Amino acid sequence: MSRRTKLALAVVALLVLLIGAGVLLVTRQAPAPSTAATGESITIIDDVGRTVTLRKPVRRVVVYNRYTTEFIRAVGAMDTVVGADIDSNKDEGYWRTVTKDMYAGASQSQPNYEKIVSLQPDVVFMPRNGVYEETIQKMAPFGIPVVVITGWDVLKHEYNVDLLGRIFDKPAEAAKLNAFYRHYRNLLAERLKGVERKRVYLEEVGDYKTLLPGSGFHDMVQEGGGLNVFGDVNILNQASARGTVQGFTVDPEEIIARRPDVIIKLEPRSYLPTPRETSVRLLGALAARPGFSQMKAVTDGEVYHMSYYMSSGASKITGALLIAKWLYPERFTDIDPSAVMDEWLETYQHVPRSKDYWTSLKQLRASGGNAAR
Repeated sequence: MSRRTKLALAVVALLVLLIGAGVLLVTRQAPAPSTAATGESITIIDDVGRTVTLRKPVRRVVVYNRYTTEFIRAVGAMDTVVGADIDSNKDEGYWRTVTKDMYAGASQSQPNYEKIVSLQPDVVFMPRNGVYEETIQKMAPFGIPVVVITGWDVLKHEYNVDLLGRIFDKPAEAAKLNAFYRHYRNLLAERLKGVERKRVYLEEVGDYKTLLPGSGFHDMVQEGGGLNVFGDVNILNQASARGTVQGFTVDPEEIIARRPDVIIKLEPRSYLPTPRETSVRLLGALAARPGFSQMKAVTDGEVYHMSYYMSSGASKITGALLIAKWLYPERFTDIDPSAVMDEWLETYQHVPRSKDYWTSLKQLRASGGNAAR
């Protein structure tokens, strides 16, 4: 081993020790010429109300959470992404420009700080349900700013997209994406006026795990004209062992008692088509749960299996459209949520359209599927 190699390994080892101990005593390396500041800057207010000043142009970013990464790609700034979390970039074919060398941690809850520093980003993007406070602390000695932006938040879509348009100098692209989103959100609001909301039980991966206000998925149900049957649960009054707003365990008897008109099962997290056998297995198992066979949603076949990708397009507007179509088909006869999803994928994500993102118990029964009757 050469002397130069030994010296490099020693420096890396020291950096790991300093980061692990929270004692970041070194300063950030000077950026490469391609990221040199021009003297301009931009001051923004992030998701949690922090004032953050960024040097411009912003050419190197590390981003956590798939939804924010999708927005960056949608406004035409994907070439700035030099680092991303593994969890949000697993689908080969969907993230064609993200390589293993760019992985900067398992998820927004487990960032790799050494990797972030080595990538020399101009900014790190972290959602508010990530470890952003710790990340801010770890990055401060290196002069790397952290912006909290939560791409999955249905109610902050336009603010988030406009913010990214300003950061990346892509105002026209941001305006186009916001117009796409706003068109369908306004359409939903107009056509759902005066509707008597149907009751929806929403379940994520894992049996009896629902989603509460603050998760984003609760807002998706609301935007689609549904009433989340567990929307009255205040997470602050619940035992921590039951989970979070992103996954809260409920009692089977309580689901039955709340009499949902529709049940929606969210799974899996994949851009690729959902195999029919997956839907048959999930819907059949759900319908066969003790006590569920007598529920109106099950007897009517109003139990749906929807992929996270279909639910989550453009801040979940595709999911809201699909829910509205299921709940009130007579009001949305001319709307094809799958076509809207195709537009999101092809126009804004620049990937081929996919299919088979959802099916229902009613469909499986009609086609001779093996779902429980």
